[in-house]
Amino acid sequence: MNGKLSLAAAHVLVHSGDIFAASGLIKLIKLYRPSLKVYHIRRAEEMRQVKNNKLRLVVGIATDATNVGDMSHLFDNMRKEKADLPCVLLGDSDNSLLSALFPEIPVIGLHASMTEIFEFLASHLARKKKLPQRRTPTTPLLTLRQREVLRMLACGASAQQVSDSLGISLKTAYVHRRDILMRLNICPTYYRGMFTE
Repeated sequence: MNGKLSLAAAHVLVHSGDIFAASGLIKLIKLYRPSLKVYHIRRAEEMRQVKNNKLRLVVGIATDATNVGDMSHLFDNMRKEKADLPCVLLGDSDNSLLSALFPEIPVIGLHASMTEIFEFLASHLARKKKLPQRRTPTTPLLTLRQREVLRMLACGASAQQVSDSLGISLKTAYVHRRDILMRLNICPTYYRGMFTE
């Protein structure tokens, strides 16, 4: 079957740069619900050419191999097309970067048992309405502008590129970056390995 045809017929869409994690999740879903059609994409742009009316759930797997900026664009685009489409995330639930980028998307830990993961997914497959926002006291609240800057930084943009793209001064871009790091409690040495300078 053609890739675009199978993507158009999918019930569950899995987004991950980690092929092993994605194939494990797909096998788990097929084990419990063989009738569901599951499709894996590595980049959000794979979804641009295809219209899918059968899609019931979007699952993002956030591992070290995943581009979270790309995943953020996918979730935004999917929610624009289908506002009530449930989106969930498998990742480190203590990761403040994920909490800041995806405050409204429920997260389950990657190291949860197979039963817990499937029950989590099944509960979201059964939902008809939009998921309520997940707000916890530990979730740092970022402004819309800071989220925009964070998405660009997560995609690999430099402070100069952020400045040019958003029409702000370079100093303001650095201030936004500093404020985001403080709110997410990320130390500068760890930051240097995460984003482009």
